[in-house]
Amino acid sequence: MIQVSKDIIDINQRFQKIYNLDKVLNLLNNPQQNLPTISVVGTNGKGSTSFFISKGLLEKYNKVGLFTSPAFIYHNERIQINNKFISDEDLRHYIKITKKYVVEYKLTFFEIWTLIAILYFADNNVDIIVMEAGIGGVKDSTKLMSNQLLVVVSSISYDHIEVLGTSIEEIIFQKVNIAYKNVPLIISMDNLKYKDIIIKSLVNKNAIIWADSYEDKINYQKANKGLANKVLQHFKINYDLNNVQPPIGRFTQIEFKDIKIILDGAHNVDGINQLINSVNTKEWTVVYASIETKDYITILNTLKNNFEKVYITNFEYFKSWDINKINHNLKIKNIENFILTSKENLLICGSLYFVPLVYEFIIKQK
Repeated sequence: MIQVSKDIIDINQRFQKIYNLDKVLNLLNNPQQNLPTISVVGTNGKGSTSFFISKGLLEKYNKVGLFTSPAFIYHNERIQINNKFISDEDLRHYIKITKKYVVEYKLTFFEIWTLIAILYFADNNVDIIVMEAGIGGVKDSTKLMSNQLLVVVSSISYDHIEVLGTSIEEIIFQKVNIAYKNVPLIISMDNLKYKDIIIKSLVNKNAIIWADSYEDKINYQKANKGLANKVLQHFKINYDLNNVQPPIGRFTQIEFKDIKIILDGAHNVDGINQLINSVNTKEWTVVYASIETKDYITILNTLKNNFEKVYITNFEYFKSWDINKINHNLKIKNIENFILTSKENLLICGSLYFVPLVYEFIIKQK
C-alpha cells in the first residue's frame, strides 16, 4: 500500500474556476454513464455513511465500488471494490494512463482521483458504486456520475465556506442539487432542522425520504447508521449494522500502555459538537490540531468549555496552522513525546491530515 505521505500525483491544483473533467470523459466516451451510482454528500459523516452502505450492498451485489476521501493512511483507500483497496500496481497503472489528460486539461487533485476511480470501476464492471463527494455537490466532480440511482445526504453544517458559500442556504443548495431529475434523496435526521430550506433549494423538486436513528454506542454514528440503513431498505436489503465498525479515525479507541486514546477526525464546529456528545465523560485531556482555513477559534472555545485541559499542536502539512500565532496557553511542541509520557487519557481530534499521523505513530509504538 502507498502511504499518503508519498506524493504519487504530480499536481498542486486543488481548486480552480474552470473544471475540465467532463471534457476528458467525453473523449473517453463517458464511461461513467454505465456506472449505477449512489451519490453521498454532506458536511460530516459522509465517509462513515458511505462505508456502511457499501458493506450492506454486498448482500445483493457481486461487485460494489466505493470512492471515498480523504485517504487516512494509504492512497489506495480512496478506491475500493468490495471494500478491498485498489492495488499499488493498478493505482500506478491508472495514474500513468491518465497523466496526459491531467497535463492537457489541467485537472485538479480531486478530478484526477475521480477519473482514476471511474476508469477502474468501468474496467472491473462493478454493479453499483457508492460515490462520496469531495466538499461540494454541484461544484464537485462526482456530479458527473449521471447514472444516478439515489442521493444520500449526511449531516450538513458550515464548512468550506470559501467554496460553498457563507450561508447555510448556499451550502445546502450546493449539496442537495447534486441530484439529477427524478432521483430521490435520502436525508439524515440531523438535517430535519433544515427541512424547509432543503425543500425550497431543490431545483428538480426531487422526492425526499427522511432517515431514522439507529442504535449505536457512538452517539454521532446513530444518524449515519440510520441513514445507511434507510438506503439499504430502499434497495430491499436487510443488513445488521450493529457490528460494523466505522473506518479508522472515526472515534477510534486504542489502549496504549496505561492510558486510553480516542482518535477522531472532527475538524469543524458541528463535528466537534458531535464528538463531545459522544464522549461519555468529560475527563479527557484533549489534543487538537487544525489547518489554517478552519474556524479553529470557535472550535477551541467549544473544547475549552467542555474539557479542563485542551492542548494544541502543529503537524506536517502545507495547510497546517501555526500555533505560534494562536493565543492559547497549552501548546505541544512534540506530539510524539507528549503521547509517550502522558499519564492521562487522551482525546486527539482535528484535521484529517493530522489524526492519521498520530494513528501511525501509536500503532508503530504498539
